[in-house]
Amino acid sequence: MTASPAVSDSAIPGAAPAPSDGAVEEPPEGRRRRVLLLLLLLALFVALLGLAIWYLLFRQPIPLPTIPGQTIMPSYSTAIYGAGRPMDVAVTASGDRIYVGVTSGDNTARLFDASGTELGLLQPPVSTGADHAPIYLAVNPVTSEVFVSDRRAASIYVYDADGAYQRSFSPPEGVMGWQPLGLWFDGAGNLFVSDVGSTPNVVRVFDPAGNQVRTYGEGAAMSFPNGVATDSAGYVYVADSNNGRLLVFSPDGALAAQVGRGSGQGNLGLPRGVAVDAQDRVYVVDSSGQAVFVYATYQAGETGLEYLGTFGAYGVSNGAFSYPNGVAVDGRGRVYVADSANNRVQVWSY
Repeated sequence: MTASPAVSDSAIPGAAPAPSDGAVEEPPEGRRRRVLLLLLLLALFVALLGLAIWYLLFRQPIPLPTIPGQTIMPSYSTAIYGAGRPMDVAVTASGDRIYVGVTSGDNTARLFDASGTELGLLQPPVSTGADHAPIYLAVNPVTSEVFVSDRRAASIYVYDADGAYQRSFSPPEGVMGWQPLGLWFDGAGNLFVSDVGSTPNVVRVFDPAGNQVRTYGEGAAMSFPNGVATDSAGYVYVADSNNGRLLVFSPDGALAAQVGRGSGQGNLGLPRGVAVDAQDRVYVVDSSGQAVFVYATYQAGETGLEYLGTFGAYGVSNGAFSYPNGVAVDGRGRVYVADSANNRVQVWSY
């Protein structure tokens, strides 16, 4: 019997020739997938590089999209210790200098850096004696000077950025019963002061030269107003503490809206410190509620504020408060809370 001759693959019609070196050629679909993966990784790298450049240029939170109907609250980051019974905190836009009003021990405001290292004291003038209680503070964004309200001395002391005493701020003649408490500067360097000694209690506004240019709240029957803040549209937010309200005044002085006292969602108990950030969020410290309430800034035509949420709870652990009083924000998405009975300033961030 004669054996049939062997037939090679190349002799079979339609068969692909085998590579001479034994390697298997990658199909076109595999090459396309690999190219797409490389392009995806390149796009991700470019996006991350763009975000890094944004942060380095603007030093502020990168605006990220949120799910409709969902509001993001800040998270606990760290705490600054070394300030006994802090009542308020003020901070520079970059967050590199943190000023704290201390109401125990020597009752002297203190300066810390971003890491919590104490840099110095904000000493009141010797001629004023030893009976002081620095309550609220504010940093002038134009001059970088620090203003500190001293309720016991019924004064406002002015310091440079390093904490050296410069002068006392005095109201113009004709202001009776001056007892400054809450302090705030708008972007133009106008000073807002809640005056709890005048009848009625009001918020006074002084221009950069120290001239009183407006008052708010004459007809609002405020009782012991504490924190005061403004938004980019010129609306003024005042913690009407003993009435348990947050009042909103229009730039012309009219009462535009309010958040009342109560147990309902977004209602307040004992509001104290107030701050407004660059993202149009209003922060109100509720000392009896042991939390910070967050609202959207006022929109024309509304009678109240949109409630966004709260952060914090009663306690001594990280992220918990014990009778908080003051609040401040910097330009990098961080919120500073004077956690009074816990003898610390908590830092929260988005």
